Amino acid sequence: MKYQFIRRSIMLGLLAIIFTLAFPSASKADPLVLAGFDLFSTRPGTQVNLDPVAQGLGNQPFRGVPLGTFNFGMGPVAVFNTDTIVQRLGNATPGNPTVPIEMVALQLMSVNQVNTGAGAAFLFVTLQSARGGPASIGTLTITFGPEGIPHGTFDSTLNVFFDIRVGSLDGPIVFSNETALVLMANDVPWSHFPPNGALLIPGVNFLLNGQDQLNDFFPDSFEETKPDGTRHEVESATVPEPTTISLLAIGIAGVATRVFKRSKQGR
Repeated sequence: MKYQFIRRSIMLGLLAIIFTLAFPSASKADPLVLAGFDLFSTRPGTQVNLDPVAQGLGNQPFRGVPLGTFNFGMGPVAVFNTDTIVQRLGNATPGNPTVPIEMVALQLMSVNQVNTGAGAAFLFVTLQSARGGPASIGTLTITFGPEGIPHGTFDSTLNVFFDIRVGSLDGPIVFSNETALVLMANDVPWSHFPPNGALLIPGVNFLLNGQDQLNDFFPDSFEETKPDGTRHEVESATVPEPTTISLLAIGIAGVATRVFKRSKQGR
């Protein structure tokens, strides 16, 4: 009976350690955001100024086209309704708050058919880098406040080089900007902890330090804008609930493995 009590106490203690590592208390978070990826889904309200394509078209509404999968360096991974991916290329701290970023994926489709001079058709926006063109790069500046939700704010600037295609994501290109489209966002709240239902991929946007969420980065919904009326509204990509639980379980299982190995090494 005594042995069972001790064994149960050990198991409960181990589970508490795992839970603490996976979901740390807000007061213990470090002032550090590690390099990683931000996975976004485009929101209604997004619009693109099509005057460069054909004068008089003005701002037209666009929606996201899900990527389905994306290769983060170790083969294709399911990313569900993600249509926009931004990579943070450096670690941010209070002493070094500005890091380089790159938009590595973008897929948009016009809500309505648009006539660019050769009949009405749906238009698609893709990155020039997808076909070997210039990269869409910029900077992200993070502020660190008291730990909590939010933990701080950020400002971003992105120089986007895109193609506008007709009919499909790989259709004929009717416009490619030679000068970067500069999109800016300011004072956007962020937290170490994801919103409900967010797509969580360990090592990509979740458990970036391999142990807990102390160095993760999850922005609130926000919009990137340009004075000509172009506006890209995004929120965290989501995934059906059973898959979210599975991905979370994978992350926690990894933490459990590391805790177990450490405990064996400490014997």
